[in-house]
Amino acid sequence: MSFRELYMHHVSPTLFGVNGDYDSAKILVMGIPFDSAATGVPGARYAPRRIREVSVELETFHPATGLDVEFANVFDAGDLPLVTCVDSLVRVVGRVVEEVYDSGKRIISLGGDHFVSYPVISTVARKTGRLGVLVFDAHMDLRDEYPFDCRYSHATVFRRLLEENSNIEVAYFRPRGWSKEEYLYAKENKRVQVLGDETEVEDWFMRAENVYVTIDIDAVDPSFAPGTGTPEPFGLHPDTVRRIIEETFPRYSQKIRGLDIVEVNPLVDVNDVTSRLAAKLLMYALVGLIPYLG
Repeated sequence: MSFRELYMHHVSPTLFGVNGDYDSAKILVMGIPFDSAATGVPGARYAPRRIREVSVELETFHPATGLDVEFANVFDAGDLPLVTCVDSLVRVVGRVVEEVYDSGKRIISLGGDHFVSYPVISTVARKTGRLGVLVFDAHMDLRDEYPFDCRYSHATVFRRLLEENSNIEVAYFRPRGWSKEEYLYAKENKRVQVLGDETEVEDWFMRAENVYVTIDIDAVDPSFAPGTGTPEPFGLHPDTVRRIIEETFPRYSQKIRGLDIVEVNPLVDVNDVTSRLAAKLLMYALVGLIPYLG
């Protein structure tokens, strides 16, 4: 099945109302409505549609750059077909990402639980040399199995990526939910880093050859992002994430191969504040990428 066969029509508004041209757009947005690998409250499959719906209610002009994201040449391809098994997700997403990546586009994915990152990052890693993955997440997602006897879930995604891709390095920005198993694994694995402040993030970007950024919305404190399946107290202020995006993306746009935002769950959200936060972070990401991709 080809990319164009998968994306026959839009079933929801496009992100920020963008209406770019597929052939000339440097950035492609796709939704991955999958939450079968979640171990908390289900419902993240509804996030891609809801993030788009609330995005068109947000202001999209960025005074510092003069860019209005609504009129940017970004192609929103809509959502992948709904699948409910991991094997189908890996096959379908892998084929689509490979085709889009080969066309020279950067990919922004809307999850979905965090396991949707697995086939995207795996495919991008096969297409690059060394790939640094910058992770905003309350949790490490480094368990070997979780829940019982399950090796492929949103709690094991980075363990599997590290095991199956020797060219991947993972850097976490201030995670706060650790199991002992994950702590020991991270401590012993030289391809895992924990970054404690924005200066360390800047240094990491400078050293990286290729970068993929994944944002689990539960990295943000649940007081700002209640709409997620596994909230963890004492999280990041959303402005911290915004500032890192706004300061690093323009400088390192040529290194950034893809981005996703995951684990938004509209079924447990409050007045759509989490979906709106996700959309606003995506707006800053686009502002940081669009003018610099050539």
